[in-house]
Amino acid sequence: MNRVYYHTTALCPECKAKIPADVINRDSEEGVYLEKVCPRHGLSRVLISSDVKWYEDSVHYVKPGQEPLKLNVEIFKGCPDSCGLCSQHRQHTCLPVIEITNQCQLNCPICLKNDTQPYSLTVREFSGIIDNLLATEGKMDVINISGGEPTLHPRLEAMIDIALAKGVSQVSVSTNGLRLLADKKIRDIFKRTETIVALQFDGFSPAIYASLRGTDLSKQKMALIEILEAEGIHYSLVATAARGINDAEIPHIADFFFQSKALSLMFQPITFSGNAEGLDAKNLRLTIPCIVHQLERSPYIKKGDFNPVPCSHYSCFAISFYLQLEGNEYTNLKSFLGEENCIAICTNKALPGLDSEGFSIIRDRIYQMWSAADSSNLDERILARIKNILRSIDTGHLSSRQKLALGAEHMKAIFIHHFMDMHTMDLERLVKCCNPYPRTGDRLIPMCAENVFFASGGQKPFREKVSGLPKAFG
Repeated sequence: MNRVYYHTTALCPECKAKIPADVINRDSEEGVYLEKVCPRHGLSRVLISSDVKWYEDSVHYVKPGQEPLKLNVEIFKGCPDSCGLCSQHRQHTCLPVIEITNQCQLNCPICLKNDTQPYSLTVREFSGIIDNLLATEGKMDVINISGGEPTLHPRLEAMIDIALAKGVSQVSVSTNGLRLLADKKIRDIFKRTETIVALQFDGFSPAIYASLRGTDLSKQKMALIEILEAEGIHYSLVATAARGINDAEIPHIADFFFQSKALSLMFQPITFSGNAEGLDAKNLRLTIPCIVHQLERSPYIKKGDFNPVPCSHYSCFAISFYLQLEGNEYTNLKSFLGEENCIAICTNKALPGLDSEGFSIIRDRIYQMWSAADSSNLDERILARIKNILRSIDTGHLSSRQKLALGAEHMKAIFIHHFMDMHTMDLERLVKCCNPYPRTGDRLIPMCAENVFFASGGQKPFREKVSGLPKAFG
């Protein structure tokens, strides 16, 4: 018996027309598919989950969204024409990604972008974007600065300082790492501001980088990580994963992550937008459960550690948090808090556990364990470690930024973020996006809407193109 999970609106991959679609599992198939019929180009189907049970279990993680303080598009004229956020959008902003330039030293075959007209945000435009985020959210715990290659922007330091001065708790910068490797002055900016280096890291083999990035960067990646750790600069790892290229290295990347000083690890299944639009999607595509099952091959990760992030659509994110006990020994936070509590501290938040609600959940769970009638099975090491963390954080005078730094000393996180492309675009998912691209003015464009509709020759982007960067920064 065929199972139709819901009806939605999708795109014809040929003409990009909006057409009715079903998310469906057919009896003869193992996966869940997005299935649509275009009047001009006929039937098209794309895999969105390789594991039916994972998909069906994911539905139970749906939680109500959180409304932003204000909407920036008053009149709804249809999706995606009203992107910005509109009255139909059902989620606030957890983690905005601010693209400050499209200049880059690389031309990665898998890049989500293919902008050809140079642009660069001014410091004033960047400051206006932060002000707009604060107006729509009240506060902004964390932002990501991206590109292009943002370390090539001559005013990156000023932008980081502005964000911190306006109350952003944590800034991360997505980077290929090449300029950081070559220029200590850039690294000093990251160290002074405690900005996180979100480093592209796709594996260990030269062949992987040649396929995904167009050139072998394997030695440069390892050299930079060694420098970042030696100089005490915070960093995270971001891996793009493609079937048959580096999916077999996923558990080894996880092992390396737990043995390193990296704060977090993000896996992004390859998405077929921008430069990657013409690649072999059928054979290269991975889904979230593909990544999860590979991760479960790591000795640090158990089956059941991961669950969807409940505030976005359940097909967009999966996450797992780990508490460091001693040395390289870690335990999954869900095993301590319980699934419901773990979901509660992650929902509608970019930095879980630092708000009063999340902090209370963690504290109350410890009290429950301490007061249990039979505590013979309690892991005293977990209790001791959590108790020490809470004692250091719950002083009454620490800022969110200081709490984050203390928590990061004891925690690691693994994320899986599955972007949509023209094949997988599902407007039901899009309205739950909590990771927009802020634009000059007041528009907040959901990430996948930007990549599919506005950045690849579809509709004109909601951003003003300005002059390129000086040659000295090429």
